[in-house]
Amino acid sequence: MGPYYRGTSQGLGNFFDAFYQHPILMLVLLAAIVATGIFVWRRKV
Repeated sequence: MGPYYRGTSQGLGNFFDAFYQHPILMLVLLAAIVATGIFVWRRKV
């Protein structure tokens, strides 16, 4: 647990804890954001 936990609520702290224990979640989240961005961008153009 780092100092950044001080300003967060318990739920958000658990959320960050999950990312620390499973870094692959970060990649999955990033891939989902990129895929959504490409999908929206291609529909707009």
